[in-house]
Amino acid sequence: MTTSIPRVALVGANGFGLHHREHNLAPRVERGELAFVGMCDTAEIQERPGALIGDTPVFDDYKAMLDATDPDVVIIATPPPSHLPIAGDAMRHGADIYLEKPPVTNLDEYRKLYDVMTETGRNVQVGFQALGSHAFNAVRDAIEAGRFGEIESIGVAGSWQRPDSYYRRSAWAGKRELNGTLVADGALANPWAHASQQAIALAGDWPLHGPVELERLRTRESIQVDDTAAWRAVNKNGVRITVAVTLCGDEKVEGDIYIKGTEGEAWYGFREDLLRLPGETEAKQYGTTNLLDNLLAHRRRGVGLISGLRRAKPFTGVLEQVLTSPVPRLVDEKHLERVGDDPVTILKGVDRAVVDAATRGKLFSELDLPWA
Repeated sequence: MTTSIPRVALVGANGFGLHHREHNLAPRVERGELAFVGMCDTAEIQERPGALIGDTPVFDDYKAMLDATDPDVVIIATPPPSHLPIAGDAMRHGADIYLEKPPVTNLDEYRKLYDVMTETGRNVQVGFQALGSHAFNAVRDAIEAGRFGEIESIGVAGSWQRPDSYYRRSAWAGKRELNGTLVADGALANPWAHASQQAIALAGDWPLHGPVELERLRTRESIQVDDTAAWRAVNKNGVRITVAVTLCGDEKVEGDIYIKGTEGEAWYGFREDLLRLPGETEAKQYGTTNLLDNLLAHRRRGVGLISGLRRAKPFTGVLEQVLTSPVPRLVDEKHLERVGDDPVTILKGVDRAVVDAATRGKLFSELDLPWA
């Protein structure tokens, strides 16, 4: 534990690093809660109002940054294949880590990262921000209090839109692999990764037991990853988990979680921190704990990490299966609608399909859908 102002550095200052500069670093520097000592990116640093640059030293080599700035905490917001070497070097340099999701892309990398964490005694917080929701804690408290009876199933439904330009945002976007390395993109691996992690955690953070059933579809010939997908598995506590998501929706389903037990059910809108517990007629709004604040509090006072690396292992197992599975099946054009100048692809009936899959514990192929 420490009482000094932490020295924080950022690797990956563009992309999601902009979010960290604007929302995590700038306000905390202004309040005197941390010192932003360095940032690193291989591209020219992008500027945006509120995204802190100032006189912070800029590097294009993270090892040089570590040597020059000697940070206490390193935020890593680079593509997932680079996470293991950067995090390992930063921990061996003496820094704690805030590692954007997914932490790594397979269980072998997970074991290597975990070994460095235990070897160095450092801390790794994974950027599954939704785990900081106080609504999530309220669900877990209600489960422990017996309001659900025995938990039987967790289902997640999500329906968003992404235009064609989304798959041109970087060299690796929409790709299955790049330069021989598997890429963590696609609906399940990237924007809806939080949904899978939330479902696993709500089901009790137990390891998954038996196979992960997986169905992945794509609506664009130009991509190699899923934009609509579902997975289902049972954990070692006997809870069935079903996650059904799309980036081809017509009407947005922000991220609905259905929790069913032998004696009660709940609905949890994890993107908005809304929760309706058993016996309640209306959802209540909850707050959230910022994961960087939690990591800094862990360093100061020893409070528990909300999204520590141990919690990410079952999700990493699911992700590994997603990334190593074949290129998803292409949906027939007759089931699609293209809308707008930067076209958004709408898969007809998918909004209803993700909800049906989540609430009934079904895969798309079990719902009598014409495109499944």
